[in-house]
Amino acid sequence: MIYTIDSSIWVNSCDQREEGYAASRQMIAELESRKIVVILPTLVLVEIAGAISRSRTNAQLGYTFAHAVASRPNVSLVNLPKGVAKQASALAARHRLRGADAVYAAVAQRMHTTLISRDREHLTRLIGVVLVQTPEQVLAGLATG
Repeated sequence: MIYTIDSSIWVNSCDQREEGYAASRQMIAELESRKIVVILPTLVLVEIAGAISRSRTNAQLGYTFAHAVASRPNVSLVNLPKGVAKQASALAARHRLRGADAVYAAVAQRMHTTLISRDREHLTRLIGVVLVQTPEQVLAGLATG
């Protein structure tokens, strides 16, 4: 199995105050320890840096965490070529997704990965389009598989 992880999961795994923190952190650690490939759009770096810097007083923390994600041995970053951008725009229009959410969905669809997200729109609007799971569902699958 190969995964694409929405930026919200990475941010969630960095903040103990957030609901689901433990499961997100455990799932990310489990994927890395099992050397399971994670394919992310380069957009993830910008989203992580911005989200963490906005929620903390230390702007450097967002930048540092984003680049730590990029340097994980099981993470592969992909650019957003024109074909994927067109695919993302079609998904955004057809399934009423926000732009960044559509990019993650398009990468997952194009790369045949499972999208990991807590985003309600991902979980409800992409049924039958892209396989979307929460960190808890991924952990359960890893435990039985």
